[in-house]
Amino acid sequence: MKPEKIVVYSKNNCPYCVAAKSLLANKRLSFEEIDVGQDSTQLQKMIEKSQRRTVPQIFFDDKHIGGFVELRDLFFKQSA
Repeated sequence: MKPEKIVVYSKNNCPYCVAAKSLLANKRLSFEEIDVGQDSTQLQKMIEKSQRRTVPQIFFDDKHIGGFVELRDLFFKQSA
């Protein structure tokens, strides 16, 4: 899977956010990170797009993937 654009909505000190960004980096996939911890406008945008309040929320080419667990499962299933 090689999406053209990856967006990760995250917050500081979030271990799942760190894990998701690390997994993407290990797969050599570049991504845009949007920190919703201090930006209520971006937080609201994330909630509207994902219908979830937790972070991280990950999008591949505007398609909602989910959080870290869904991202991990996506890559695990591909390599199985």
